[in-house]
Amino acid sequence: MSGAVVTDVGPHRVVVGDVQLGAVLRCMDGTRADVIYSDPPWGEANLRYWRTHASDPARPRWDLFVASWTASVAAVRAPDAPVFVEMGLRWADEFAQALERVGIVVTRRWTVQYRSGSRLLPNALLYAGAPLREDFDPSDLDAEALPRACVAEVAVPGGVVLDPCCGKGFTARAAVAAGMRFRGVELNPARAEVTVAWLSKNLS
Repeated sequence: MSGAVVTDVGPHRVVVGDVQLGAVLRCMDGTRADVIYSDPPWGEANLRYWRTHASDPARPRWDLFVASWTASVAAVRAPDAPVFVEMGLRWADEFAQALERVGIVVTRRWTVQYRSGSRLLPNALLYAGAPLREDFDPSDLDAEALPRACVAEVAVPGGVVLDPCCGKGFTARAAVAAGMRFRGVELNPARAEVTVAWLSKNLS
């Protein structure tokens, strides 16, 4: 994959690169993910926003992004590894169907909240993997507590947590809290640097 920048921070790794150009495979480099948690873009407009934010002039197609994201995750996922995906309600069914096409079947779904300015808006959290505790309910958690609770619920100490759209690193923080190694991909170098800086300060 051309253009990817790999930064290793102790046992953790962050790659600045494009999911659609093989960045997930570069990030994992033959390693399998024991847990996947991610908050990818929601729909074509949101995908375009994040690419513009990263100074990428491309006009991406949502369907091709989803196909690349799901195929990449399926390629590096350990057998039956749990997968959590935050997704806008409007696109949740479509994303669940795309996951199923690569053999990742969504078995549970919650309505969670995300903050947009001063407002809290509903969002979907999709889950695929082995059954969780019936009373596990992350619906009232905020943006940082949500991945922390989910990763803790399925943690494999010493294993690998993957986030193919890692942003400023909430999944990285969840991985460290759970005693796991983190692997993340982010298109925007400035956002990736926040994750690298946090991992460097909290190396474990």
